[in-house]
Amino acid sequence: MAIYQKHSMSFMVHMCQLLLGLCFFSVSSISYAEDTKMVIVLDAGHGGIERGAQSQNFDEADIALDVALRSKRLLEDNGFEVLLTRETDTTLGLQNRPDMANKANADVFISIHVNSAESSSLHGIETYSVDIATDAYSAMVALKENMGIQVDQAKIPTVNTNTMLLSMELADLVQNNVMDTLGTEYETDSIVDLGHKTAMFSVLVHAQMPAILLEVGFMSNSAEFTHIQSAHYRESIGQSLVTALLEWEERNK
Repeated sequence: MAIYQKHSMSFMVHMCQLLLGLCFFSVSSISYAEDTKMVIVLDAGHGGIERGAQSQNFDEADIALDVALRSKRLLEDNGFEVLLTRETDTTLGLQNRPDMANKANADVFISIHVNSAESSSLHGIETYSVDIATDAYSAMVALKENMGIQVDQAKIPTVNTNTMLLSMELADLVQNNVMDTLGTEYETDSIVDLGHKTAMFSVLVHAQMPAILLEVGFMSNSAEFTHIQSAHYRESIGQSLVTALLEWEERNK
């Protein structure tokens, strides 16, 4: 009991210190000029020799690219400037993806992926921003996506706190809009909200702007994989990004 009380008191002190710190911290917004287009970089995960998750005759690389191309068209129709890290089925290193966004001085970076799990019952939509992994599962997902990258500890950048918090806000916005859009078009029990999570994805760590990674569903779940194969589902993902980014732009005028 004494040990429990000691740990409880330590936890309470830590939480009080955290809350006090938050009281004096404010997040700066980003201002977009009225006459300039907001620049979005869409990153279709994997590609080329990196196929990603696979099911039947479908590869994550191809599905992610299709979602990115559809989203690009829809976003451009709504006044955004959109760049793709890849426009075809080509191999692209993990470091190259955020580097392209940084060189373009992009306002937002969105990496698009398709999930897979050993358990076929696991399914749902989830959006990540950069921070210490939410849980062991999130850490595993990041490890899988980071696979193959050579990590030079001396070159790992320090993530700007303000950018990190803006990324969290953007992840919440995108996750909510994707769920709202899909929830109105599909049976609610087939679209599961796995929420906004955090993990140390390489493509997010190296991005110098608000950056998120969107997992659009699980190829390993048969019901969800049926949705993912549908052009309508992929178009709906793109439309939800339009809705989210229009709101993001409005918030930051």
